[in-house]
Amino acid sequence: MKVHTLLAGLAAALMLTGCAGEGFKLKNPFAQPSLTESYVSQFRDVPIPAPMKSMTNESYVTIGHDGGKIGLESFEGRVTVESLANIMMQNMARSGWQLRGSSAGMRSIQLYQKEPHYAVIFYNDGAIYSDMDIWVVNNVGVDIMTLVPEARNTMGGLGTSVPFNTPSSYSSPASDQVTSLPY
Repeated sequence: MKVHTLLAGLAAALMLTGCAGEGFKLKNPFAQPSLTESYVSQFRDVPIPAPMKSMTNESYVTIGHDGGKIGLESFEGRVTVESLANIMMQNMARSGWQLRGSSAGMRSIQLYQKEPHYAVIFYNDGAIYSDMDIWVVNNVGVDIMTLVPEARNTMGGLGTSVPFNTPSSYSSPASDQVTSLPY
């Protein structure tokens, strides 16, 4: 009987020692998560840092005319905007995207190009979570200024601009006519 009690006590001591070792560690709630790990979400060539979670209720992704996905995908995570923007620049460069412009602050933005697409990433630094919105759109192969009648009339002159009170216009999808708006 004493042998069984001694063996049971020894087994319990070994189990408790094992639990107190490597497997029983408390996580620091203030530690920044690792941004080096990434995954691919809706857009196959846009790597997302692992701490960022997709917010499907605020995302809209569809298939473009070339078969690729376009639209908006939103993410949130507990990371700083500065570190998120830096790691996204590295991830996008590795995936072949070229940084075309950026602006940093409380709300930051980055513009990337990878033919035939553009990607615009908006960053917002919140109190607890940081938000990241990724817009991927098809390349527009048309000079947009030739479609605006007011701009077409002033494109020849230097320094000439369209007056502020000129009514806006748009082309009706049902016809080839240009319709002026009433304001």
